[in-house]
Amino acid sequence: MLLRCAAPVWLAAVLWVSSSVADGVVEPAAVADPHGKDLFTTSDQCAVCHLTAVGAKAMRNADDEDVSPYATWQATMMANSFRDPYFHAQLQKETAAAGEQVQELCLRCHAPMLHHENVLAGKQAPRLADAAGDVFADDGVSCTVCHLMDGANFGKDESFSGRPTFNKDRRIFGPFANVATRPMQMHVDYTPVHGPHVQQAALCATCHTLTTEHNGTPFKEQTPYLEWRNSEFSNEREGADPAKARTCQQCHMPRSAPTRIARNPMGFDFRIPEREGYAVHGFVGGNAFMLGLLRDHREELDVLAEPAQFDRTIAATKQQLAEATARLEVTPLVRDGGALAFGVKVENLTGHKFPSGYPARRAWLHVQVRRGGEVVFESGAHDDKGRITGVGDELAIAHPAVVTKASEAVVYEMVAAGPDGAPTTYLTKMTSKRKDTRLLPRGWRPDGPHADATAPIGVDGDTDFAAGGDVAAFRVPLPPGDGPCEVRATLRYQPVPPAWVDALRGVEAEQAKRFVGWYDAADKTPETVATARRGEG
Repeated sequence: MLLRCAAPVWLAAVLWVSSSVADGVVEPAAVADPHGKDLFTTSDQCAVCHLTAVGAKAMRNADDEDVSPYATWQATMMANSFRDPYFHAQLQKETAAAGEQVQELCLRCHAPMLHHENVLAGKQAPRLADAAGDVFADDGVSCTVCHLMDGANFGKDESFSGRPTFNKDRRIFGPFANVATRPMQMHVDYTPVHGPHVQQAALCATCHTLTTEHNGTPFKEQTPYLEWRNSEFSNEREGADPAKARTCQQCHMPRSAPTRIARNPMGFDFRIPEREGYAVHGFVGGNAFMLGLLRDHREELDVLAEPAQFDRTIAATKQQLAEATARLEVTPLVRDGGALAFGVKVENLTGHKFPSGYPARRAWLHVQVRRGGEVVFESGAHDDKGRITGVGDELAIAHPAVVTKASEAVVYEMVAAGPDGAPTTYLTKMTSKRKDTRLLPRGWRPDGPHADATAPIGVDGDTDFAAGGDVAAFRVPLPPGDGPCEVRATLRYQPVPPAWVDALRGVEAEQAKRFVGWYDAADKTPETVATARRGEG
């Protein structure tokens, strides 16, 4: 392994490529920056020193591969948070339903430099029309967004939903002590200082704990940080075990070999020491599907990262899903009259629920019973459109205590309801949860912090649904015949389910129509997270 991670995540060897460097010198941005010398700065300015060059050894791992912050960040969902076509399609849908005011909430995190620059200057928060073509918006969740946060309100309710506080004296915070200040002061007029708070999970929580509301009724749209706080991964919970604790950064930013963290603008190494614990800014999550759309439509979306960069981020994403997200085990098979009884044990390896984050995401069990090579029972199969077959309305799949027929499927998801109690994919209409069967993290407690906000819903009667996972029970009828049976189980994952796209099909906005067209043409094969099999005897 070339990227060594202190967390439970071990990523694929990744050779990151940048399109922004020629002969070891970063080319300046082609678009003029109208913001002047504001608090924030676009990523290309940081790349002047934080991107590899031919004449420097800085930001290369033990195998001489590029692990620079700019190159590894550029092909991530963070870098493309504003360019994201799904975001634009959904925001147009929400705007049509709730008005332009919803755009303020969404742009806090999808175009944070533009939003916070306006707010800090006492101006009105921007809308989509203000963000179109703006370099601060296009730069997404850029370098200075995270590194200028001062941490003053971290972990508090007032920091959530995209409301961190920033220092205004151009101090830029990093994880390392004994900082060489002159290069950054000279080239970008920032003073780098040691800021250990940038390694806290609460930094990520500023956007990844989000509350929406409908007519004054608040709804927690996503809560990965609150889920993490009530888990054995948390280093904030009372009685936390340091040996088990892992922050967001430790799992989603793998550690590389010691290296210098910058080089000079002329393409040679600064005379600065190598740093231990260097974190790669690949921000690997679970959304390979959207990374693929960004790659395939990069010209239409004005995406800067090259296809090769996306390919490597996608490969790392798929590996994280397959190796560090969940484990499956099929329990012993038992004949019960004319039926076969067994369980599928699903262990959640993540430090939050799985799936977590944006509420569209779902995972489910695809289970086959085979006899003599023939499939005699199947639950959770999918078609080429990504739909689970045989279940009817995909927003109304009940969680079965015991699966007894093919039309029942074990789906780990959150389904929200609107004020009328019906399922909805409109964030601005969500007022309650109809279902939350997402797998709990290890160590989750019903009396722990944020238990009310993160408790499962709709698992009554399933006594095996508990902290750390689930054991899905099956008792399936067998057709007449002889021979031993074998059970094959697969955990599937889907970040953009068809039912959520169906809700976009009637939206007249061009961005929604464009996304639906791209979605329909894309490969919608769900990700395989884990597999297991067991035979009789």
